[in-house]
Amino acid sequence: MISNPEMIGSEAQTEDELTVTVPRPPNVNTQAKDLFSDAAPLNVIVRKRFQKARHACTPSKCVARLISFFPILTWLPNYDWSLSFFGDLSGGLTMAVFSVPQGIALASITGVPPVYGLYTAIFPSFLYIFFGTSKHNALGGFAVLSLMTHGAIEKVMLRTATSYNATQYVNHTVDELAADNETAIYNVTLMQILGNETSFLEEVTIEKWTEGVTPVKRIHVATTIIFLAGVIQVLMGVFRLQYLTSLFSEQVMSGFVVGGGIHVFFAQIGDVLGIRLPRRSGPGYLYYRIWDLIEGLNSIHYPTLSISLSSFAFLVLGKEYMAPWLSTAFNYPVPFELVLAVVGITATNYAELSRRHNINVVGNIPTEFPPPALPRFDLIRHIGPNAAAIAITAVAIHTTVAKVVEKRYKYKINHGQELYALGFVGVLSSFFPVFPVTSGFARSVVGAAVGGSTQLTCLFSSLTLLSVILYIGPALEYLPKCILATMIIVSQKGMFAKFSELRQLWPVFKIDFAIWIMSLVLTVCYDMGEGLLFSIFFSPFSQRSPKWHFLSRDDETEGFKETKKRDLDTVQGNVCIFRMDGPLIFTSIDRFTLALWDCVKKWERSKVETFVTIEQMNSGKAEYIFDSNFKAARRRWKRERGNGDRCKLVIDCGGFPYVDYLGLSTLKMVYSDLMAAGVQTYFVVCKSEMKKLLKVTDFYTVVDTNRVFHKVDDAVKAAEKSASPPPARETLMALASIMTTDTVLADEENEEIESDNIEVQEKFDGSISSSSESLDLCTQENKKSSEELRSSSESLSDEY
Repeated sequence: MISNPEMIGSEAQTEDELTVTVPRPPNVNTQAKDLFSDAAPLNVIVRKRFQKARHACTPSKCVARLISFFPILTWLPNYDWSLSFFGDLSGGLTMAVFSVPQGIALASITGVPPVYGLYTAIFPSFLYIFFGTSKHNALGGFAVLSLMTHGAIEKVMLRTATSYNATQYVNHTVDELAADNETAIYNVTLMQILGNETSFLEEVTIEKWTEGVTPVKRIHVATTIIFLAGVIQVLMGVFRLQYLTSLFSEQVMSGFVVGGGIHVFFAQIGDVLGIRLPRRSGPGYLYYRIWDLIEGLNSIHYPTLSISLSSFAFLVLGKEYMAPWLSTAFNYPVPFELVLAVVGITATNYAELSRRHNINVVGNIPTEFPPPALPRFDLIRHIGPNAAAIAITAVAIHTTVAKVVEKRYKYKINHGQELYALGFVGVLSSFFPVFPVTSGFARSVVGAAVGGSTQLTCLFSSLTLLSVILYIGPALEYLPKCILATMIIVSQKGMFAKFSELRQLWPVFKIDFAIWIMSLVLTVCYDMGEGLLFSIFFSPFSQRSPKWHFLSRDDETEGFKETKKRDLDTVQGNVCIFRMDGPLIFTSIDRFTLALWDCVKKWERSKVETFVTIEQMNSGKAEYIFDSNFKAARRRWKRERGNGDRCKLVIDCGGFPYVDYLGLSTLKMVYSDLMAAGVQTYFVVCKSEMKKLLKVTDFYTVVDTNRVFHKVDDAVKAAEKSASPPPARETLMALASIMTTDTVLADEENEEIESDNIEVQEKFDGSISSSSESLDLCTQENKKSSEELRSSSESLSDEY
């Protein structure tokens, strides 16, 4: 394509004029049009695609991609045994101590035997070591997920059950008949006299339900759910759907978690009071559960209630008042749950509370390692929607915990790999008797609080829990269920503490306040899966993805105008102006963060790659220079630059019609990250509402007030006046002189540059050969046209 017709000659002609004035054969005219076409020739496109695919499928890159799925291959060879081993060991032991009562309690919520709660604390946490990128996350059960799994199990058990008639015998005495005049005995088949007491055996035929032709256990349903949820999470990673977690805003998740805590409370209140409540499930079941609770208040089991109240008082006093005082005396947190469990087991065993006062206990815990088995794939048709809801909820909770860990421990977590990790852990764990898992913040930071600093903390925790099952399991048989229920209710304190967020949201972020309240109401009124789905639809997630662009100075109006990315080389100066048109809310914060870093990357790349000498451009091998010597010089320049100042960035906030709570937090976060990366950052805030918002919040505690301006021009001038290293143009012009001779490269760069040279040379030779055929035909017709086409071929060589 001819970029400047004046370079052809004084008598420049268009393509149509050449077709009319110069006689050519029909084939020559077609070839000339193909030569002057904007599109690249087909053979060049196919060759470029093939070379790109071949370059992407080299053995080294395939091995690198395989290793990326197993981060353990990267960090384990560099593990510092002297500094981290004992910290990981102590952290793992502490985490196991906290996981024993918690795992048993979560198993009771899920509706499976207690030993499966311990298995769930072992296998997923161990497998996460191989796939996870977070040093402080630990996978395990979560109360809300367990309750969702319980609802799915009840649904499957009801669908797979069949009825049959069963006969049983009920022994009645004369005293019982006399006490209850309404008792009627049908089908009395035997009357026997035992000493002085007469007893009647009543034959009763009742209808019972069994679990279909193939016996279906509750744990079978749970393992199938975690398998299908893991597959869904892997597919989310394959299609890079981690952005879907942005639909779960902080307000949606807060309302959902608090609503789930209410569900958990009413699921455990029966064990706390010693009342046997009927099982309820489905939308609006809490209404019937509350009614059942009111009706059962007359049958409260007072020994159970006294144990529950004593346990509740011990946990509250210990965690709220004694823990801060004990933390000054001990380096390790005190496991009050485990202390309570030991006391409860001892009292129940030696005082025989279960026999004398009918205290319900956990029961037998098998002391054997579970053999692997395939999930029940025939149950997938019954659990599809439930598994999808559990998978998305687990991803949302895991991502939330990962973001909190990032902020607290100051390192980045690969959220795309975390999707794969969560999915692979779910699929592989389904071969063992476990139920769905996700990250728990309290469980994730307890290891780090005592010195755990790597993923090996989960390894030592899993080994400790395995020892508990194999050797200490029988001692847990006498643990009262009311103590477990009390532990679960007390653990929901952190969830209910989220009510304090409403005081922060109401004065400024009323839309976020409404989302929080509506998420809570929908989760409580409906079942948790449906409530979460309705909460997402209520939130304004359907807004279109906002667009971002660069701004540059307009010489005509002396203002600023939008600039396309391909025109960045024409923009003068080293100040990049970024603007995004759209609300900065929870649905767009990921887009804003990625666009901001992409903006800096494109700006710096354009400023680096545009400096090439005239002699090199006229040499006919400009692309060869770009892809070999210039890349080496640019890499060397970046290494020498180190952590010095980079480009100056101005963020124009005038494109934000609305900023919510999470958007404001994102502005503070990106400011800190950009400044830490050497990018001097400034803000332009021209709207009075946003200025007021920044004043009433803690924005200026993070961002210096001298970096916030009312006009873009003022921010640009302040950025230009700030101290900076030598301009990139001078540095790169010095590097350009190196390109005229052979560049001496480091050993690690030789192989990469050599492969780049071969690829570029092939593209260059192909473009020259295809252009020379057309030039020969045109030269036979007209000398003047030949000169024009030769100039065009040089332009095409540069382009291809």
